[in-house]
Amino acid sequence: MRRIEFAELRGDPALGGNTVRLFGRVYHGPIRIGDIFTEVKSGRGMEDVGMRVMALVFKGDPVPELVTGQTAELVLTGLGVERVTPGARINGKMF
Repeated sequence: MRRIEFAELRGDPALGGNTVRLFGRVYHGPIRIGDIFTEVKSGRGMEDVGMRVMALVFKGDPVPELVTGQTAELVLTGLGVERVTPGARINGKMF
């Protein structure tokens, strides 16, 4: 099992339809394209989601994965994208 965790740090996640683009830091990784986040923790508490990683951008370039400690941009799609608010932490477990 591989735990993934990412924290939104910029304070301005960009919601567009069924996707959200957010900038922040990897707290547990690696995070790979296709991974699924299942929880969002924000000021509203912990909420269940189902968001797939569609793109990862590091220093302006698309990459296939991000490792713990990297600061980067994620593009997610799926159920609950509207729950990603400024300062939110998103989590998942990959098997």
